[in-house]
Amino acid sequence: MQYTSVEDIFPLMKDELNRKMAEKIYYFIEGNFNDIEIVSLRRCISIAKKGFIKFATITTENGNALLLHFPPEIRDNLLTRKEEFSVKFEKPKRELYINQINIPFDYIHDVSKLQKLIKIAYGNPRMKRHIGNQKSSEEG
Repeated sequence: MQYTSVEDIFPLMKDELNRKMAEKIYYFIEGNFNDIEIVSLRRCISIAKKGFIKFATITTENGNALLLHFPPEIRDNLLTRKEEFSVKFEKPKRELYINQINIPFDYIHDVSKLQKLIKIAYGNPRMKRHIGNQKSSEEG
């Protein structure tokens, strides 16, 4: 199915509570971070700082979650400092995803508590690769 807007993705969440959380997260990011663009709508909403690879994904998978993407060294550093943040997050189970943290919607009680983590992801975007070097694994 072809999705043309973020509004097409929200109903795909597992229930009404998760749909509302996905909307809150998306509009929080849109309202607090300048110069962003939607780079993918495939049963998820992938958001990037213009000119860069995605820094956030609101996904319908894994029980509905916010995925934040970082250069691997920053992600590893964040995992050692979990207690500094107001929201719980986890390392993905698959080692393929060395550049992200997962924040299941069940862990999010106040979207404003995401500000610090999203700001780090937004402020440290991974560089956009040249077309000839892109790999399908970038989607994960």
